[in-house]
Amino acid sequence: MPAREPDCSCGRGPSVAQGKWYGVRSYLHLFYEDCTGASPDWDGDGSSPHGAWAPLIWKVSLSTGTLFLLMGAAALAAGSLVPPKLEGIGEEEFMVLDVQAVRYNHALGTCRLVGMALCVAAGMLGAV
Repeated sequence: MPAREPDCSCGRGPSVAQGKWYGVRSYLHLFYEDCTGASPDWDGDGSSPHGAWAPLIWKVSLSTGTLFLLMGAAALAAGSLVPPKLEGIGEEEFMVLDVQAVRYNHALGTCRLVGMALCVAAGMLGAV
């Protein structure tokens, strides 16, 4: 059987005998050989270079984006589907302005605006 180069870059362990690798033992050394510090991509303690924060940040941004999207859709639906009230009551010469109706219609417009802002924020969080 021809000799081949080891797959592990550390080159240590019991299976290395003057640069030759043999049979099953050359496969098992990948599991049992101590290659601490052999690869610059990994720390000595076995953690990834990006850390454990990357999956957590991804999950939090996805769940926050989903929550914002649902809240934004509810706010858009409430602002668009609820009918506005009449602000002016009366005839042409005598017009009475209903202040409560003006505030109500303004609240509906604000609800639509907040819904659009939440949907945009959800899209931005989803894009990250």
